[in-house]
Amino acid sequence: MSLESALLRATAGIRHASRQLEATSQNVANAGVEGYTRKAVRGEQTAAGVRSSTPQRDVDRALRTEARGARGEAAAASLRAGVLGPLAELQGAPADGASLGGRIGALRDRLTELRATPNDTAAQGAALGVAGDVAAQLRDLSGAVTRARQSVQDGLRTDVDAANGLLRNVAALDSQARAMRAAGLDDSGLLDRRDAAIGQLSDLIGVTPAEGRDGSLTLILQGGAVLPLDETGSPLGIADAVIAPGSYHGAPAGTLPGLTLNGVPLADVPRGGRIGAGLDLRDETLPRMTAELDTLAATMAGRLREQGLTLFTDSDGAAPPAAGSAQAVGFAGRMIVNAEVAAKPALLRDGTGDVPAFPPNPDNQAGYTKLLDRVLDYAFGSQRAAGVPHSPIPGSGLGPGGTLASAFSPPRALLDYAAALTAAHARDAGDASAEETTTATLSTQINALVQKREGVDVDAEMASMVTLQNAYAANARVISAIQSMWDALMGMVR
Repeated sequence: MSLESALLRATAGIRHASRQLEATSQNVANAGVEGYTRKAVRGEQTAAGVRSSTPQRDVDRALRTEARGARGEAAAASLRAGVLGPLAELQGAPADGASLGGRIGALRDRLTELRATPNDTAAQGAALGVAGDVAAQLRDLSGAVTRARQSVQDGLRTDVDAANGLLRNVAALDSQARAMRAAGLDDSGLLDRRDAAIGQLSDLIGVTPAEGRDGSLTLILQGGAVLPLDETGSPLGIADAVIAPGSYHGAPAGTLPGLTLNGVPLADVPRGGRIGAGLDLRDETLPRMTAELDTLAATMAGRLREQGLTLFTDSDGAAPPAAGSAQAVGFAGRMIVNAEVAAKPALLRDGTGDVPAFPPNPDNQAGYTKLLDRVLDYAFGSQRAAGVPHSPIPGSGLGPGGTLASAFSPPRALLDYAAALTAAHARDAGDASAEETTTATLSTQINALVQKREGVDVDAEMASMVTLQNAYAANARVISAIQSMWDALMGMVR
């Protein structure tokens, strides 16, 4: 080997060691920084010595896929728990006297007490007051669910805007990285920032990144649609909407907006992330809860009226609608105590005159109990008359679109249905809370694995730094020896 060749190789070795030391120093400086991946400078042997690559990232794509999925599930579970938890607290526990079942049970108890002294105005007033409490609680719960749906709808608009912003950021970073790569410059830092933005996007909507052989990036939704990467675009969209109990999305005549891609409705509703969870809450879970409250209100009002007491009416004073009918949509939020009964509490004893099948107290008897007997035996029981069971409480075909179904099998008795409804809603909230804890823990664990696999081991980097310093020194000694040999040769020539 000639002295010139040896000098070239030693010089290339020093350059390579310097670049490796620079990469190692960057690794140590960024140890523990979320999203930073360990960088390594690799070498390739050539006739002129070693040739250094640009810093390369150490990435585990399979583990990253798991991490993105876990992030999306954790974000979705957090949204569900945040929406359903307060609603369950507002309803109370099934065995709680302040729950729907507890208040309806209290109404039955006050009517039972009234039966013992049907002419007692204080007992009549007490029963009327509890009836008002029942109607008010149903209105409050229905209103709370509608407000929660509106909050979810508004959150969807915010999340879609945030997703579009992240897509623009990803597009810009990917474009810059490709330009750096084409120029032979280090693009690893830009790729770290790009992948961090994709991770944030996974909190909002389930996406899968795919890289071509030329490094081109494609983002694919779970349904298979491809998200365009445009530095100035906003491909995802969802319109503003005002939520009412009768609002719904989809067939047959829904008015709530769906998610669009480039202005075209997505055929497959994306799942995963806050956007997927928000659409499910807005279009499935919360409307079902409203429909079950409407069913309870309409069933209770209808069964009381069937026995001769129109205790509850619609907000305009109209007779209560049939449970499961289109008119029952939103009834829980409109139900009030019959103004006629409120003005004359003795009608709780006598009955209301709008039920032809049951004429009210014919002789204005002070001790009249026939109506109360019917109400207590049948309206609150499982039969509408002796030997004639009540029609089943609707458990399917619910909601304004008629597409929803209860999460439980509806009992026939009114109090049992109220307890089952409260328990189902509490179970939804409990499941959401448990899922929030589980998914958050899983996401943390997988992120720790990603950090361990792709992040910086400071001890290993420091050991590598010592080895690289030794390599640098060895090449420096070679150069020094060659310089001495050149000096000796030049001295001999002189």
